Amino acid sequence: MFGGEPDRALPPLDEAKRLSPRDHQMVLWQTSSAWAHLNAGRFAEAMDCAKRGIEVNPNFPDTHGVLAVAAAHLGRMADAKAGLDGYVRLLPGLTLSDSRLTRPLRRPEDRERFLDGLRKAGLPE
Repeated sequence: MFGGEPDRALPPLDEAKRLSPRDHQMVLWQTSSAWAHLNAGRFAEAMDCAKRGIEVNPNFPDTHGVLAVAAAHLGRMADAKAGLDGYVRLLPGLTLSDSRLTRPLRRPEDRERFLDGLRKAGLPE
C-alpha cells in the first residue's frame, strides 16, 4: 500500500479480513485497505474501508485521515470535514507541515495526493 503497488496489498488484506472478521486488529486491515485504494486513486472504495475501520475503532488516527482525503478528492466536503475533525481530535494541533503526517510512501505522487486531500479538507498549513 505504501510501496507504490497498492493493488498487490489488497488480496492479503482481504484474506486477513475474511479469515478473522472479529480480529481486534481489524482497524489495521481496514485502514491499510483504505490506504491502498487511496493510493490507487479509488476514492469511493477508500472511503468505504475507512468508514468500516472507524466503526471498528474510532480512535485510530489514520483511518480518519484517509477518510478526509478520499472524501475531499470526491468533493464530498461534509464527509471530508468529519474525517478531518476526527483526525485533528486524535492528533491535536495538526498542520500540513507536521511531521506526524510522514508516511513511508515510495511514490511522491501518493504523498502529494494525501497532502492535497488534507489541504482540500481544510487542514491548515
